Amino acid sequence: MSQEVEVLDLPTPAKVDAKVRISNAAIRCFKQYGPQRTSMADIAEEAGISRKTLYRVFDDRATLIEYILLQRMYALEGKVRQKLAQISDYEEAVVEGSIYAVRVSKEDTLFNDIVKRDTTHRIEMFLLGPRDDVKQAIAEMWSGVIKSGRDSGLVKQDISDERIVELLVNTHVLLLIRDDYTEEDQRRFLSDFLLAALRPSHK
Repeated sequence: MSQEVEVLDLPTPAKVDAKVRISNAAIRCFKQYGPQRTSMADIAEEAGISRKTLYRVFDDRATLIEYILLQRMYALEGKVRQKLAQISDYEEAVVEGSIYAVRVSKEDTLFNDIVKRDTTHRIEMFLLGPRDDVKQAIAEMWSGVIKSGRDSGLVKQDISDERIVELLVNTHVLLLIRDDYTEEDQRRFLSDFLLAALRPSHK
């Protein structure tokens, strides 16, 4: 029988540790049963806590899944940063950096499985309307590319960095769910849609 571990009113670092412990337990369950077949009871048992304690840390199943996705997004972000740092040409960075971001997301089996099997549309909204801290991280990651485009006169002046980040995120999510697209299809789409949307009208 699982040992009860109470976490109510714990200091912030302990709450973070509890989130990590529970999310790791959830990931183990997801790998064993699949995200859709895993219940909160399964996760609580795997973590060695009661469901009551689990709900004190995460309000509901969707909040727990979003936390897991967020941590995996931060891990993927590091890989994309390294890729972007290797590309000096603005348009190449937008296209190849985007393709790489989609590729590593698809290679993360759990991330991909959660996104594609969600039936509530809450995950879609989480990805398309990321939290402010995620938006900031994405903006910082692409800031060098955006600056390069502006300095080269390849980005129209009346579009904000925030809007560019929004277009990047929305495009990446669309490409993530398009299993029928090859990387060459992605290149054409990114050139015809994303680069075209960012270019000054005279280019």
